[in-house]
Amino acid sequence: MPRRTEKAAKADPQSPFRDQRLQDVIAGCRARGARMTSIRERVLAALWRAGRPMGAYALREVLSEEIGRDLTAPTIYRTLDYLCAYGAATRIESRNAFVACAHPEDDHACVLFVCERCGQSTEVENKKLERLLAGEADSLGFTIDRHVVELSGSCAGCQVAGK
Repeated sequence: MPRRTEKAAKADPQSPFRDQRLQDVIAGCRARGARMTSIRERVLAALWRAGRPMGAYALREVLSEEIGRDLTAPTIYRTLDYLCAYGAATRIESRNAFVACAHPEDDHACVLFVCERCGQSTEVENKKLERLLAGEADSLGFTIDRHVVELSGSCAGCQVAGK
């Protein structure tokens, strides 16, 4: 069965699950050799707080206000690239936006369901799909370097609201 993100925890900025989970993600990155600077931790925390995809410029605005000094867009992009390399964040290609990875401790195929109406995203981990994709890659003699599958549509909330 697919593993899903903790939506309720992400929606609540005071959630103890989120704070502990964020600390676990940071510790996991360090265990894999990542140097987690203050800016990297702040960018990751901002993605967790947002609970939805954010672009680099939106992150730049939030973080510049938070720390009281301007950050450059290249700094944010480098930080996001670093977090993606360690599995702590995932880029949503179709939106040029980023989300915190729901389970970075696992090397997995990232499957994102992205609502075209409200922008909400949900990440699932599906071992069956991973095996299928790996089998197809093997049959082609293809090596997969990055696994991101994006599915666009309408979330349940937007469907109910008639958006």
